[in-house]
Amino acid sequence: MKFESEILVEDILPAIRKIMADRLHEDYGHTQEEIARELEVTQPAVSQYLRGQRANKKIVQQLVEDPQIDILLDDATSKAAKNQNFSEEIRDMVRTVRDKGILKEKFRNAERCI
Repeated sequence: MKFESEILVEDILPAIRKIMADRLHEDYGHTQEEIARELEVTQPAVSQYLRGQRANKKIVQQLVEDPQIDILLDDATSKAAKNQNFSEEIRDMVRTVRDKGILKEKFRNAERCI
C-alpha cells in the first residue's frame, strides 16, 4: 500500500520538475544553475531532469497532453523564471491530476493522507 503523498513525491513532482526544467532551459534560456535555484533542487538534479533520467516519460506525456495542466505548467514556469512563488500552480496541478483521474492506476489503491 502507498499513500497519495508517496505517489506525489515519486511520480508527479519529478514529472512536473522535468517539464519545468525543459521549458526554463528551452523557452527562457536559463542555465542549469539558474534552473536549480528556481526549482530549489541541485544542479546535478537539473542535469538529470534535462536528460530525462528523473521522471517517467509516460507521466510527463500525460501531464503535457492535458490542456488544463499544460496551462498551469506554463504559469508555474513563468513565475519560476521571474523568481516568484509557484506553489499554488503545483497544488492545482496535483488536484487536477487526482480529480480528472489522470494516473488513476497509481491512485487506485493509495491511501489518502488528508
